[in-house]
Amino acid sequence: MSLKYFVFLLTIFQSTIIAESLQAQGRYGSPLKEDDLTILSSKSGYLYSGIDNFIKVRSHYVKTSDTILFKSTNGDVLHDSGQVYLLIPERPGKVRLTLYAKSDYDTIIIGYKHFIVKRIPKPQLVVNNTIIQTSDTLMKNTLLTCDSLKVFFSDDIIGSDKWLKIKEFSLGYNYGGFHVSHFNPSNKFTEETKHIIRYLGPDRVISIRLTVESEGMITRQLPIYRITIY
Repeated sequence: MSLKYFVFLLTIFQSTIIAESLQAQGRYGSPLKEDDLTILSSKSGYLYSGIDNFIKVRSHYVKTSDTILFKSTNGDVLHDSGQVYLLIPERPGKVRLTLYAKSDYDTIIIGYKHFIVKRIPKPQLVVNNTIIQTSDTLMKNTLLTCDSLKVFFSDDIIGSDKWLKIKEFSLGYNYGGFHVSHFNPSNKFTEETKHIIRYLGPDRVISIRLTVESEGMITRQLPIYRITIY
């Protein structure tokens, strides 16, 4: 390939990119500044599918007399209060939010911004500040020094620590060919359960079954956690 032909192809490629960029600006406006749209429900600025994501509009292009309108490529945007809007993405991936300002005379495009949409992490069991997988190992002393169990989603999603409350749980193990289970009527360990744990030998597998309650008073069971203690 000659240098002249290469330069020609490069010019065509650059012209195509510029044309596509201009076309995008014509349809969606210019990219918004970093603080024009701020995610309030995530510490890192991610959106999450299937939950309420709160967005604050701070664009200086918008007049106080304008009506704010959004167009989303993933889910709908609803007005919450003041400058705060609500987005519930339908799927993980990406979303483009295009911001419009509507006055008495016209509707103008303010600009757009892309966000990454993540899937909500599965709830995980927390024992004495240790996150437990559905199959895991754990020191016996970690259980004995634990007053209560917790459910963890993500440090990034603000308020996710209040999504689920442990209503009750049972701790079980096999003994002499039979399954023995000890019930706890809240997220706290009963003295009876701790007494059993204290006398379990090393490499004993225990199971923890959680019944959780959401804010809507809906209860359900999480997958059984099987833990080898040592």
